[in-house]
Amino acid sequence: MRERVALTWPDGTRKRVPRSSLHRWLAAFRRHGYQGLLPKQRRDLGKPRVGATAHVDYAIGLLLEQPRRSLQQLQIYLAARFPDYALSRATLHRRLSEHPTYPAIEQLRTGTAEQLFHRYEAACPHECWQLDGKGPFTFRLQSGARIRVYVLSVLDDHSRAILAAHVASNEDTTAAIAVFQKAVLRYGLPTRMQFDRGSAFDSEAFRGGLAQCGVHRNFVRSKQPTAQGKVEAYHRWLGRWFLAELATQAVVDAAHLQQLLDAALALLYQSHQHRILGCSPAAKLAGKVADRQIAPQDLYRAFFVETVKRSHKKTGEVQLPNGRFQVPIAHAGSEVRCRFDPLRPVAVLVTRHGQVRDLVPFAPRPLPAPRCEQEPRGEGPLQRLLDQWRNSSRHLAPPGFGLPEVIESLALLVGRRVPDSEAEALAISTFYKEYGPIAQQPWRVACKRTRQALGEGKALKTCLEDLARQIRRDRVAKEVRP
Repeated sequence: MRERVALTWPDGTRKRVPRSSLHRWLAAFRRHGYQGLLPKQRRDLGKPRVGATAHVDYAIGLLLEQPRRSLQQLQIYLAARFPDYALSRATLHRRLSEHPTYPAIEQLRTGTAEQLFHRYEAACPHECWQLDGKGPFTFRLQSGARIRVYVLSVLDDHSRAILAAHVASNEDTTAAIAVFQKAVLRYGLPTRMQFDRGSAFDSEAFRGGLAQCGVHRNFVRSKQPTAQGKVEAYHRWLGRWFLAELATQAVVDAAHLQQLLDAALALLYQSHQHRILGCSPAAKLAGKVADRQIAPQDLYRAFFVETVKRSHKKTGEVQLPNGRFQVPIAHAGSEVRCRFDPLRPVAVLVTRHGQVRDLVPFAPRPLPAPRCEQEPRGEGPLQRLLDQWRNSSRHLAPPGFGLPEVIESLALLVGRRVPDSEAEALAISTFYKEYGPIAQQPWRVACKRTRQALGEGKALKTCLEDLARQIRRDRVAKEVRP
């Protein structure tokens, strides 16, 4: 545990002791006792130090001549110039760092001499927008729950007006697209866009959408907050004038927080007197919109994200981050290239030939509702008679009479179990398929006639032939009867 705790060293610095040093100290103490922990004498004690001032001065001259030279190059040049040169790279670097002219060499390497900054500003509204996010902030809702949100804002570089502000749960690509589209739908497309190198803004989806809209992106180096000075000043206002006031404000949910932010921007920020502008951001903007406009459908499609998914081979269903969709039957069961809207449940299919087809949302079909057909009903005395007749008692329909009942009647007719073999089962099945279905009362009458005509103990085949003859005769009689 000792290597995890920072210790105060004799020079006043605090740093951890490496585990290798602890093991080395323990081994030296076990071998030599307390004497083993004392510092050892230098091998060159009493000898002149290797590396005269001439070596270091010559190395300084080499660096002033070409500041980009590495230590390895310096070692080679010094060894070629001085036969007695024997400094290590670490010692050479330490001697060079201690030289009074070394800061000038570092300045020549970076090429960034101290200079005064210039204030830049767009020439007109919507020439350049700045985008940045602030957060996260944790709030306690009125219900007692806690939420963690970010605030992403779009600022006009000329007027310092906030064109759009969006409260999001994460500072990701989806939130960046949402706040940019909100500003574009109200003011149109800017000429330039400026933002830092955050992952939300430097993503392929966001940069590709800007390119599709024809918006140029300003180059900004990473870890250069001065390039975003205007939006950083707005973030300071956001902390003093809005976030500090939320300590005494009851917030219902994230949507309520968005409404509070919009009200604070419209009534506090946009109307405040800006020191540099000499007027308010709203007055500087003067309600102007950009010269370039874009249709909402084209704006949404510019920020579509492309992905490759495999669709279901039977239903054609494909699962995308913004929902489930159904591909055409020709693409079912294969890998398809889809482009989807990260904010809305919209997606398209891109075929191998570059054609774009809209996908329909996939949803399981609900069970059909039971039909409840109501008979037509009118008004009048006859309708009352019909209602009375419907409520009166009527004769019941005869019960069902199928093959099981036919087999039961045949067993009583022949006086044994029927069917008794596979041949009898096939004969009864063929008989019923040909003459069935059979009414109950006529069938019982036919069985009674067969018993009287043939007697008991006859074969099942003989009984079936007699019953078939009776059924055919009755059918012929019904056809001849007028």
